[in-house]
Amino acid sequence: MTSYGTATESKISEVVAACERSGRSSIIALAGVPGTGKSFVASIAAQRFTNEPLLVREIQFHQSFSYEEFIEGLRFDGSSGVIVVPGIFLEWNQRAIEDPDRRYVLLIEELTRANLPAVLGELMTYLEHRDRPFVTIYSRQPVRVAKNLTLLATYNPTDRSAIELDSALIRRLRIIGVPPDVNQLSEMLASTGLDNRVIKKLGELFESCRAQFEEQYEDLMPFGHGLFADVRNEIPDLHRLWVERIVHLLRRPLIEPHPFTDVIEKNYPWRDPSYAVPSPMPKKEATTAEPGIDELAPGQADNLQNQG
Repeated sequence: MTSYGTATESKISEVVAACERSGRSSIIALAGVPGTGKSFVASIAAQRFTNEPLLVREIQFHQSFSYEEFIEGLRFDGSSGVIVVPGIFLEWNQRAIEDPDRRYVLLIEELTRANLPAVLGELMTYLEHRDRPFVTIYSRQPVRVAKNLTLLATYNPTDRSAIELDSALIRRLRIIGVPPDVNQLSEMLASTGLDNRVIKKLGELFESCRAQFEEQYEDLMPFGHGLFADVRNEIPDLHRLWVERIVHLLRRPLIEPHPFTDVIEKNYPWRDPSYAVPSPMPKKEATTAEPGIDELAPGQADNLQNQG
C-alpha cells in the first residue's frame, strides 16, 4: 500500500474511520476550500474502505443534475415509447444489494452544486432508515438502501449553495474539515525535489494568512496547498502560477479584492517578473588558441600527425 506522508495519511485514516462509524446512516462529507486535496483524500479513503477500487464509483454534481439522473427517470425507447430507467444511485445500490459481503462507495464530488433536496428526494430520509423501503416516483417500486453502501462526498463550504444548506440536510452529513495544511504541503513538494527554502517560504505564506485571519482562515483562504501540486521548479513555475491562477482568485473585475489579498501579495515574492524566466547559463569564453591533440575530434589527431 502506497504511503503519502504522515499528515496526509492521518487525514485519510480520519475519513476511513468516519465511513466505518457512520457510513450506514449519513453522508460522509469532506469540506474545504479549493485545492486542499479533498478529492484525492476521498478517493484514496474510499479505495481503502472497500479494499477494491472497482467497488468505488465517482460522479460529480452540477447545477443541472437532477433526480432523474440520480434516482430514476423516464427515457424514450427505440419505438417512441417511454420507459423507466434507474439512475446512478439505484444502479450502484442494486449492485451493493446483490453483493452484501463487500463494501461499496458512491463518491460524489461537488455535493452542494446540485439542488440537493430535489436530487436526493426520498433518500434524505431513508439513508438513515435502511431497514425501511421507499417507493420511487416513476416505477413505484419499493427500494431499500443497501446497508453496505456508503455515500462519500466533497464540497466547498464557501459555495453559495453550501451556505444555503438547511439544517435538515446538514443533520444528514458527517462533515470532516479539510483545511489548507502546511504539513501536507511540505510532504507533497518534498517528493518533487523542490528546494527546502522555497517550501518553507510557501508554508510561511499560509501561516501568515492564518495569523492575520485566525477565525476565517479555514473557510475563506482562497486556495489550499494542492494548488502547488504541479510546481517542480521555483523559476518559472511559481511566477506562472501567480499570473495564470492565483491573481484571478484574488482580484476579479467589478468585485472587491479577496480579504486576504494584501497578506498573500506581501508573502508571495514570485509575483515579480524577475521570476518569470530562469537565469541564462554563462557562456564559455571564446579562444583563438589552436586545439591540442587531446581536444581534437576522433581521426583528426592522426591526420595532423601524418601531415607533420
